[in-house]
Amino acid sequence: MSDEQDRDEPRWLNVPSIEPGPLPSPDPGQFYHDLGSLYPDAPVPRHPQEVVIRRAVLHDVSGLEMLLDWAADSQIVIIELRRIIDRDFELTTAIEQLSNFVEGDLGGQLVQLGEERILLLPPGFRGMSGLEAESHEGS
Repeated sequence: MSDEQDRDEPRWLNVPSIEPGPLPSPDPGQFYHDLGSLYPDAPVPRHPQEVVIRRAVLHDVSGLEMLLDWAADSQIVIIELRRIIDRDFELTTAIEQLSNFVEGDLGGQLVQLGEERILLLPPGFRGMSGLEAESHEGS
């Protein structure tokens, strides 16, 4: 038998939060929880039938790059436009860029969801009109 099997006590892991002394803190200007920059190519398993659905709030046009990246990766994106809905020029610019890329370049679809949201659908997915009038309650 190995030494580990002879033990009756649980194995302990050293975690920084239980170590004595102050916790490490981020450097000035460093994003504390930016796992995307720490693991830009994380090994996330993807299956052919798997669909990723993302939600986002668009604060201004500087956020379009990430939305376009998700669309290019064939991910469905639900975007809330409430923050820019009153800024006509920014809203028009954002919708035009998203529409040109998703519909024109990718062959996907941009669908309006109410007054403050849009849906980016990659190729192979289609929105259906008229569902808002459907009754989804049991008969």
